[in-house]
Amino acid sequence: MRTAQVPHALQEAVLLWKAAGGNEQPPSRWSPARWQSRFPEQAEYLSALPQPISRADVTARCIAAAEGTDQATKAFIAAMIWGYGPVGYGGYRTKRVLTENDGAGETLATAARIARDEGGPAAFAWLAQRQHRLRYLGVAFATKYLFFCAAGGHGQPALVLDRLVRDWMSRTLDWPLSLEWDVDDYREYVVRMSAWAAELSIDPGNLEMVVFQLAANGDPQSLWSAPELFASAPSDSTTPVSEGLPDDAVAVLEKLDDAAAMFASLPGATDPDDITDFQRGVRDLKRIIFTSR
Repeated sequence: MRTAQVPHALQEAVLLWKAAGGNEQPPSRWSPARWQSRFPEQAEYLSALPQPISRADVTARCIAAAEGTDQATKAFIAAMIWGYGPVGYGGYRTKRVLTENDGAGETLATAARIARDEGGPAAFAWLAQRQHRLRYLGVAFATKYLFFCAAGGHGQPALVLDRLVRDWMSRTLDWPLSLEWDVDDYREYVVRMSAWAAELSIDPGNLEMVVFQLAANGDPQSLWSAPELFASAPSDSTTPVSEGLPDDAVAVLEKLDDAAAMFASLPGATDPDDITDFQRGVRDLKRIIFTSR
C-alpha cells in the first residue's frame, strides 16, 4: 500500500455513515462512584463530568492539558474514562499509570503540549522514547489521550490506534500495524488516514471512528457496537444499555463489573491474556442477562 488511494471498504463505510446522518460515536457510559473510589482527591472534578461522556466532552477537558501537571492529570483521567467506559478495571489501571511513574503528570503535560503544537506523530515519538515512556500505558490508551490533546492544535492529528482498529486494518486492508510503540508505523498510519480522510471529505478522527465502529460491530462480544451509525434510521445512542432491565439484573451487571475490577487488581493478574479471558467470560455472562430481558 504505497498510495493514498482510498480502499473500497472505507469508501463504502463512509458513504453509509454519511447517509445515516454522519452522527458522532455514541458516548461512553461509566460509573462515577467507581472512579471516585479510585480518585477521592478528584471527587469534585469527577462529579462534574457528563454521564455518559462523549468525544466532544473529553476534547473540551483536554484543551488545558498542556498548561500543567494538574490539568494534564485531569485531562488524562477524562480520556481514560471515555476509553474504558463501563469496563470495571479502568479506574485501577488509570491510577496505576499515575501513581507508579515518577513525574507522570509532568510527562502527560509535555506530551499534550507536543501534540498540540507539533502534532500527534511528534508526541507519539516523544512518548515512545524509553526515558519518557509511562509504565502500564500502552499505545491503545496513549493514543486516546493524544487524540484529545492534539484536537485543539494545528498540527497533524493524533489518531487512536487500538486493538480493534489494528485488527480491522490487518484483516480488511492487509495492513499490519504495530501496537508496540513503532514510531514509523504510527506516523504512516496518521499520514495515510489523513490522506484518505481528505479524499472522503471527512475529518481524520471521524474516519478512525468509522474503522473502530466497523470492527466493534463485527465483534459479537464487543461492548462498543453501534450499528445505528450505519443505518438509515439510527436509534437513540444515549439510551443506557441497561434500560428496561429489572433492578436485580442491573445489580448483577454492576457486580460483574466489580468482579472484573477486582480480578485486574489481583497481584497475579498481570498477564494480559488472563485479563482478556476473564473479561470475555464477563461479557458472556452479560450477554445472557441482556438476552433474557
